[in-house]
Amino acid sequence: MPAKPFLDRKPDCVAPHSSALPLLRVRIEYAALNFRDFVTASGLFGAIPAGHVPGNEGAGIVLASEHPGFSAGDRVFVNGHGLGETLVGTMAGDVQVPAAAACLVPDEMTTLQAATAGVAALAAFAAQSVMGVGAQGLPVGISLAVTGAMGGTGRLAATYFARSGYRVTAITRDPAQADVLAELGVASVVGVPDAAALSEDTFGPETFDAAFDVTGGLVNWLCRHMRTDGTLALVGISAGYKVQINVLAVILRRLRLMGVKAGFGAEEKMEALRAVSKVLQPGDYERIASLAQPQDVARLLRGFGEGAGRGRIVVGLR
Repeated sequence: MPAKPFLDRKPDCVAPHSSALPLLRVRIEYAALNFRDFVTASGLFGAIPAGHVPGNEGAGIVLASEHPGFSAGDRVFVNGHGLGETLVGTMAGDVQVPAAAACLVPDEMTTLQAATAGVAALAAFAAQSVMGVGAQGLPVGISLAVTGAMGGTGRLAATYFARSGYRVTAITRDPAQADVLAELGVASVVGVPDAAALSEDTFGPETFDAAFDVTGGLVNWLCRHMRTDGTLALVGISAGYKVQINVLAVILRRLRLMGVKAGFGAEEKMEALRAVSKVLQPGDYERIASLAQPQDVARLLRGFGEGAGRGRIVVGLR
């Protein structure tokens, strides 16, 4: 086992790692920002941690390892476990992370592609399971709605499902600016329903077999437009977490509302990344993500709160 040069100095973090945890030191090549980074940096749910460095996820090269499953030189994707919250985030470039936060990058992917897919891939893969989509569930060709489709998670999910053979309807606040979704294989792009439509109680046509909801703001409308026995996967709260639900629609159409949390272990993370790599086309990644510079991070984090649909945000640190 390699020596522990990175443990000889205290990391610049709020909550030190438990000495019982095997650690990795990783040189991050590409950091990725997500809604969790915005929540932490904005102080919406508590004080901003002292010495805060954002970056809840990223991909890079292992410099040293205490864990037998990783060796120096391995390419890894890391996320969660306090990164960018209680611990220094991936924007620091050289980070110390619990081994549990890491998985090997599949051979089919570059570190840039892994960072681009990131937690959005984990969410889409997890939702696919709970919606019953795939070999053991609903057949390819079903109608599937994706909300927040110009954002990071929504854009990756819309592409993943479309490239997998599902008829995706992408729902976005500005469909006129959504040409990129057609380039990513999405069949239909529609605008967010107006306030009157969102608050209606009447049932709409049975349109969607399943839905992937990133925003939290369309739950009531989606319930009224789901087909009987449909499933609504609740993935995010970018538009709020206090929502109306048409319980009558849930009952009469036998709907399933499933919460999705992509808290995967290393093997599941790698499986999710590999699943995405198998269906995305090489040119899709650059349409899914905006490649930014470190000096852009503060402005981009503010953009989450403003609802700017930029797709995934990846910061190059090489």
